Amino acid sequence: MRFLLGLFIFLIGLGTAFIPYLKSQYSIHQQQQLLSEWNQTDPDTAEESFTSLSKVYASDDESTEAPSSGELVGTVEIPSIDARLPVLEGATLSNLKKGAGHLSGTSSLGQFGNSAIAAHRSYTYGKDFNRLNEVVHGDEIIIKTKDETYTYTVYHTTRVLPDDTSVLASDLSKTIVTLITCDPMKDPTHRLIVQAKLKNP
Repeated sequence: MRFLLGLFIFLIGLGTAFIPYLKSQYSIHQQQQLLSEWNQTDPDTAEESFTSLSKVYASDDESTEAPSSGELVGTVEIPSIDARLPVLEGATLSNLKKGAGHLSGTSSLGQFGNSAIAAHRSYTYGKDFNRLNEVVHGDEIIIKTKDETYTYTVYHTTRVLPDDTSVLASDLSKTIVTLITCDPMKDPTHRLIVQAKLKNP
């Protein structure tokens, strides 16, 4: 009897230990599915999307998130850190569990202005932007949409407070992309920001 009880407790512990791993693998599987599908085939709103990331990064309750299309709008690649993610419309909890999310209210991918893309930085959500802190000036960021491929060069990295929306400032004479994730990885108090400008053709 004591043996069975010990075995039962051991199996429960083993199962609990594997839950984060299984979540991570499921997330990676969803990302790969979206990437496979991809291969086949106003400012106030932006600020609201940015500040709402605090709830998205802290919550697992999908019922509280704002609605979004969840449409696959492109991919983001960062060769220097071996990252490639699908980009869905809307930086919501459900979207960020599958890949990266384009912040509603920011410029469309590859267009003039500031296009913001957010992703998780947590081992329970697969690779995502886990290594974004390793990106340095001069690194390339490649954005692909159905129509075009855009190559950007990193020119600025910083850390900001969750309510600092200055990184979303848009200049319609320039084309930049702003990547956003939580920092540090555990118990985040800030946002890690990487900004890149479109290379001249």
